[in-house]
Amino acid sequence: METIIFTPEVLAGIVGLFLMLVFAYFPKLRIWYGRLASEVKSYIMLSLLLVTAAVITALAHYGVVATTEPINWILFAKVLFAALIVNQPAYNILPKAADVKAVKLIRDAAG
Repeated sequence: METIIFTPEVLAGIVGLFLMLVFAYFPKLRIWYGRLASEVKSYIMLSLLLVTAAVITALAHYGVVATTEPINWILFAKVLFAALIVNQPAYNILPKAADVKAVKLIRDAAG
């Protein structure tokens, strides 16, 4: 049986997917998030993914997450890229819930 190696990039992809699922399916959070302007949503998600990359890189530095690579800004960039690659396309292809569609219509009608 094959073993799965949880590299920093794999963990970042999992966390990126988890963040997308949280913002898409938790009722009160998805309504609040859906009400926001597109730029604000992007800044929030980018901030969360930056924190994710920093935490995973720090975990690799302290030996909690195994890696054979040197722990530097390149590892941080690769971890951030992995989280972004999983998070953004998955969020864009998900169908929007009816309550989020309604909130967006109200937001757009208000100005």
